Amino acid sequence: MPFGLISAQGEFQRCMEEAFEGIQGFSVIVDDIIISGKTIEEHDANVRSTLIRAREKGVKLNLQKCVFKCNSIPYFGHVISENGIHPDPQKVRALREMRTPNTKDELQTILGMMNYLARYIPNLSSINQPLHDLVKQQQFKWKQQHDKSFTNIKESICSSLAFFDPTAGNVELQVDASKFGLGATLSQNGKPISFASRSLNSTEQNYSQIEKEHFHQYLYDRKFTVVSDHKPLQVVLNCPISKSSPRLQRMLLRIQPYDLIIAFRPGKEIPVADALSRIRWKKK
Repeated sequence: MPFGLISAQGEFQRCMEEAFEGIQGFSVIVDDIIISGKTIEEHDANVRSTLIRAREKGVKLNLQKCVFKCNSIPYFGHVISENGIHPDPQKVRALREMRTPNTKDELQTILGMMNYLARYIPNLSSINQPLHDLVKQQQFKWKQQHDKSFTNIKESICSSLAFFDPTAGNVELQVDASKFGLGATLSQNGKPISFASRSLNSTEQNYSQIEKEHFHQYLYDRKFTVVSDHKPLQVVLNCPISKSSPRLQRMLLRIQPYDLIIAFRPGKEIPVADALSRIRWKKK
């Protein structure tokens, strides 16, 4: 199947569901299969049924990518185990590794991000009060109470992430690029699902703003909106590839399989991605 086509993944999903219809404990999202059971015996029986059906339908499995009898597995942004479903640590790594601010400007950027996520953080006003007090002070001195407040807020955000529903719509990717880094927030129906960020190397720092702008498993084969504070991105997406620079041509070819639209919003309206791109991360 030519996976360069926008509709390919949806068709593949339908074929997989039809091929394994009726198998107990079987679930699939495109080519990621999970087989579960309440007991070892039930699990083994479900695995056996799946393998028999795969042979009947001519479905080949890559043994190197198969893992059997696990107590927990990462699956579409979450870790599924006998204890329930929890956010995958990789989803919140960008947030947890955000270092403490060194200036008032950096702190105000972080507070803007926190206020944007306030409806998902219980008791935010009381948790972040020490940080608001610090902004008002003439001299910026980061103390233990500020560190505690900062850590508590990050943990509150991480624990409140939504579970991604592959069948639901309204997926939005907010992106931002600063001189030194990239930041992104993925949300569904307005609630954050995952965060990402990384620093730029010396070569990438010389890119124009339009060229600086992971989430493949969430975004492939669905309509979604990319939100950026860089308005020229809207023009670039509709520009003929032949009229773009070689580097932009490669970028445009890479996103061709995705069904996306680009929307412009001022930076103050996408504070999470903005903060993730501007605040440096903890060094390993």
